[in-house]
Amino acid sequence: MSLFDQPSNDIEAVVGESESRSNMAEITSNRGKKRSVVWDHFDEIRGQKVVVCKHCDGSLTKQKNSETSHMKHHLAFSCKKIANEEREKIIATQLNDLFDPATFKFDPQLSRGLQTLFFIDAEIPFSATESRFWEPAMRSLRPEFRTIGRQTMRDDCVAVFKAGCDAILANFEELDSRVSFTSDIWTSSASLGYMCVTAHWIDKEFRFQKKIIALKQIPYPYTGQAVANLMEKIWDDWKLGDKIFALTLDNSSTNDNAVRNLENKLREKIPFGASHMHMRCSAHILNLIVQDGMGIINTALKNIRDLLRHITSSGSRLQVLNTILDELKLPRKRGLTLDCSTRWNSTFLMVKEALGLKTALLKYVEVSSTMVGPSAEEWSDAEAMANFLEPFLDATKSFSNVRRPSSHTYIKEIWDIRRLLLDEDHRGNANLEGLALQMQTKFCKYWEDPNLILTIATFFDPRYKFMFLKFCYHKAYGDEYEAKLNDVFTWLKRFYEEYESSMRNIARASSGSSSRGGLQVSGKRKLDEEFA
Repeated sequence: MSLFDQPSNDIEAVVGESESRSNMAEITSNRGKKRSVVWDHFDEIRGQKVVVCKHCDGSLTKQKNSETSHMKHHLAFSCKKIANEEREKIIATQLNDLFDPATFKFDPQLSRGLQTLFFIDAEIPFSATESRFWEPAMRSLRPEFRTIGRQTMRDDCVAVFKAGCDAILANFEELDSRVSFTSDIWTSSASLGYMCVTAHWIDKEFRFQKKIIALKQIPYPYTGQAVANLMEKIWDDWKLGDKIFALTLDNSSTNDNAVRNLENKLREKIPFGASHMHMRCSAHILNLIVQDGMGIINTALKNIRDLLRHITSSGSRLQVLNTILDELKLPRKRGLTLDCSTRWNSTFLMVKEALGLKTALLKYVEVSSTMVGPSAEEWSDAEAMANFLEPFLDATKSFSNVRRPSSHTYIKEIWDIRRLLLDEDHRGNANLEGLALQMQTKFCKYWEDPNLILTIATFFDPRYKFMFLKFCYHKAYGDEYEAKLNDVFTWLKRFYEEYESSMRNIARASSGSSSRGGLQVSGKRKLDEEFA
């Protein structure tokens, strides 16, 4: 989360206390045109000594000589409806003004606040404040500088964090749309379980937002009831019980039980009785599919892994490999990639690196008296597997994208995977054929019927729309495709009607209810035409 995403009392203190000594008075040109960009965010009321914020309709007193420092302060810290990008630009402008050499005056409170933001942004340990070189270094820049202790720095950082949470909570309370969630459980080195929950939503400016709202210890044993209870508490803490849309979890019996418990409790608050709340993580499903198939060439993978582990376990062995790389005029290696047994893509990347170093690794085995590497056949199997699994890595990256929405790519990605598994080009390799057949079984278990919500999302992608769905369903289901498409269309209309009803309720509270209703009737007619 950007430090300036939302207003906070601590950040306000950083800049607000020092505005009075900054020369931010606005200069009016000969034509009377105001030069400051801050006026782009305010309207003047003729005949009155007030200005009105265009974002939140808040009224501020119009100062003499066109002074705008209080207007900038409002946009930076008080206005709850201004876009975050605009807010950050305004704060950056204020900081530049504060450090103008012509007007600068050392402010201990400003310095302390900026230290806090620096420690948060750079993820610096609190103990750094007690370094014997920290205070001398700072005092060499400004003799009046005095450091604060690690506990005080911790308290300041926590205060900024709490203020940010309060701002996000205020945004949730004003939100007129629903929120989706992703969650996973992580086990620490002390064998303690922690559940992380991330919220995803579209804000009023129709921008995709994503915030981690909880990282809490989950009591042992990690049963479905324990997961459901903690999830419900997190939602209650953020007052999101009536704004839930979907929850994405890994595929496990514990999570299935947790979802059933949540559905029973929340079916009155979630559309259609929470029947579509549970979203199975596509990246995790893909991991299960590939892991199941990779067992076919487990011996080749084990021998490659053992060879790489043998080399990385000793600095002298790695030096021998680097000497060979020098002879082959290849880049030296500081270390080699080893895989994680629960993540297939890490195994894929390990194999890809080993294949790139194949010549050097073969020479290493020749000069080593203690290591027997993979056979020629095993190298061949590994290379065939890497080429076969390359598209699966692309699909995993697409499913795991955190920078932008990826739900609309769901059908395309699983269609590409299905086509690859049915491709006859790999039939000449017995191991690849076995790998593909093994993966097909897992594929049909999870994706024989694609997720309905993600299928609807594909329909809204203008590159695909209904014709792409029709093509894929016809190829996959044959004579049954029309019935399955009709089911998608039925649910699409039901969701649209739910959305329309929600928007009408919101529109009744605003002056534009009649125009908004007309737009929705038009949108519904277009849906009917698309599926006609």
